[in-house]
Order: sequence, then C-alpha cells, then structure tokens
Amino acid sequence: MPSQKILIVEDEKNLRSVLAAILEAEGFSTIQTERAEEALAVMARDIPVLVLTDQRLPGMSGTELLRHIKERWPEIPVLIATAYGEIEQAVQAIKAGAEHYLTKPVDEGELVAVIRQALSRRGYTIPPHRQDLPRHGIIGESLGTFEMLEMIDLIAPAASSVLITGESGTGKELVARALHIASPRAQAPFIAFNCGAIPLDLVESEIFGYEKGAFTGALRTQAGKLEMVGAGTLFLDEVGDMPLPMQVKLLRALQEREYTRLGGHQPLRLAARIIAATHVDLAKAVEEGSFREDLYYRLNVIPLHIPPLRERREDIAPLVRHFLRRVCAAVGRPEMDIEAPALATISAYSWPGNIRQLENIVERLVVLNRSGTILTTDLPNEMRIAETERALPAGGTYGLHAVEREAVVSALNKTHFNQSQAAILLGISRKQLRTRMKNLGLIGDHEDLLGGEKE
Repeated sequence: MPSQKILIVEDEKNLRSVLAAILEAEGFSTIQTERAEEALAVMARDIPVLVLTDQRLPGMSGTELLRHIKERWPEIPVLIATAYGEIEQAVQAIKAGAEHYLTKPVDEGELVAVIRQALSRRGYTIPPHRQDLPRHGIIGESLGTFEMLEMIDLIAPAASSVLITGESGTGKELVARALHIASPRAQAPFIAFNCGAIPLDLVESEIFGYEKGAFTGALRTQAGKLEMVGAGTLFLDEVGDMPLPMQVKLLRALQEREYTRLGGHQPLRLAARIIAATHVDLAKAVEEGSFREDLYYRLNVIPLHIPPLRERREDIAPLVRHFLRRVCAAVGRPEMDIEAPALATISAYSWPGNIRQLENIVERLVVLNRSGTILTTDLPNEMRIAETERALPAGGTYGLHAVEREAVVSALNKTHFNQSQAAILLGISRKQLRTRMKNLGLIGDHEDLLGGEKE
C-alpha cells in the first residue's frame, strides 16, 4: 500500500526545500532526493503516490528515471519539471508516460492543481484545499491583471532589464519580486533600493559600495547593493529620482557589465538583473533634461506598465477579501464579512492611492468595526458622497441632500466645525467643502449657531 507521500527529485537544495514547503502547506507529505538513482532506492522500500522530478539531474535524467518507474510501478504518476526552452524534452517525457510537465520556475498554483487532479483520478483522499494560491502572488481577476501576469510569464526567464511604470501604490515592487521569483535567479538575492529615499551624496556608495578611506567616515570596506545581490535581482525603485551624476555611472556599469567600489580600482563583475520602476513619465523627464536618454533606453529594454486600480475594478473585490482575511488574522479578530452594497461602493471608488490606499482603508475598517460585518455606513464619507453623486442622473439632485448633508455635518461635528479639518476628513479641498455647505444650506445654519465661520 503506498505511503501517501510525494517524492521530490531535485538536485538544487533550495528549490527542493521550496517545493516541499509548498506541498506540505497543502497537506501532503514529502520525501526528497537529489539524484534519480537515490530516488529509485527510496522507492524500493517506501513507494510514493506521486513523483515530481526535474529533467536535468546529475547522472540519470528525469526522463530516464520516468522510464525506470514506469517499468516497475506503472500506476505511479510522474510529473517532469523542465527548464524554459526544453519543450521538446517535455514532449518526449509525455510520450514516455509522464502525467504532466511543468515549466521551471514552477508556478505554485499549477503545481498544486496538477497533483490534486492526478491523485484524485486514482482514488486517493486529497487533503482539504487551502486558500487558492494567487498566481505569482498577485491577486486580481481583471483583464489588465491577466495581461500583466502573462507578461511576467514571458519576461521572467530572460536576463533583460525591465522598466515597471505605474502610479504610486499600484504594486511595482510586488511585480518586481514576482519577476525575480519566477526567474532562474530565484535562489539568488532580491534587493530593493529606493533611489528617492537616500540622500543624493550616498546613492553611489549604497549601490556600488566603497573602500576604506574613500571618504570621511569610511572606516571599513563596504559592499554595495550590486555586490550583495550577486547574480540575483536589483530593484531600483523610483529610478527617476536618481541624480544625474549617478545616472552616468550606472549607465557605464550596465554597458560594460562591471563597476568599481567608490575609492577603489579593482573592477567587479555586474552579474545582477536590473529591474527599475518609476511613477513619473521618464520620457518626459528625458525631454526636460532631468533623466539621461541613453540610460532610459538601457533600462527600458522591456517596459511593463501596471494599470491603476480604477482601470481594473474587477480586482477590487478579491483584494478587499484578501486584505480582510489578512488584517483580521493580524489583529486577532474573527474573519469579517462585507455587505454587498459596501463592496459595490468600494469597487466604484476612484482610489487615487491605488492598492496601498485600499489596504490602509480595509485595515481601518477592521480595527474600528464593532459588528463583525463591514457596512456601507462604516465607509469613509468621501466614498459615500462619491457613490451618491455617481447614482444621480445628469444635473439631478434627488437623494443628494440626505446622504451628503449627513456626511458633511458628521465631519463638521467631529472637528468642532473647523472647515479645514472637516475637508481633510471628507477627502476634499476646503473650497469644495464650502461650495457643498452653501448648496446644502449649511453655511447659514452654521453661522446662526456659532455666530460666524470657524477656520
């Protein structure tokens, strides 16, 4: 009787551990070996329910291992993982009896789904399904997100530089990490460096490192981000804020694939992949002379644009549910629900701060909630006002006064009728608040109560 274990045959230790962790998190037991010969020895005494093997192994290949397994244990399903560009070998494996082939780097969701299908077809009891794994760790159901995920699949295996563009809060670093994890560099470091968060005179030493005595305070030699990341991925966030002198040196490093530490003379090899990101229009920055044209083209080998949240509204509902689960777990609350009208209002909002703003709002809603369900009345006033205005016919005012007056009065009461602070609460300018107060007849009421306008 099989041991209900999955045998993983992978010679890369880190990848082997990652695959085991994924499967064990799904409720499966695993056995791990690094060679095909060792796998056959293990199977002789402890028969698994499924084998997941790499194609390229030291000694016997994955396809050869497959043939040996099918000769002795034809009922055991075998999955073959092949590197990018080895489709021909994958086809040969299928012909030799492989259940399925997976392209490396293996997508977690696909791996779990294939294993569950293979074991279910053979009548095995499958562990309860954990929460669906998002593809590349990115949550969303919109066409824009689907196209972005397809782009990640295409460009992750390459070594080409990538320029990620998009508004603040859209998740540029998350996409950069996804590109790294889905690439052959996944076992090497990923280092993020924000070019706008470091004083200008420190950017060079942070990226390239420095030798002892290179400047006042350099008491020892220090490796820079390029050296520390090795053959991994260096993510340069807000690259548009990089000072021009540093742009020249980065361009030279990318062209020559080598660099030197500040104050040093020994050239070091640049082995990292560079992924840059910006929320500004770099093409316009080039025209204005604040960004070098040659560096722009060097970084923009493969452009990847992340649409704002308002252009992919189908992503909002799954993101809200994801953040609700995560925040509730973090603060020790039972998992909360959200009523349909509230979710509809959230989905219709413009979200100028994108996913970062959405996550912060969900956290606020959870922390301040007392009922266990997020209601429309729990939402920030600016969302409720925006929803009311959207629901009105063109030029109409029906229903506006009741909801908007309630929201404005509430904000004024909370701030003791300080209009500037009330405007901040409502997410509008003070001038917009004054206009709405006048339209709602609140300025006259307010002046009668307080004897004049309060700033």
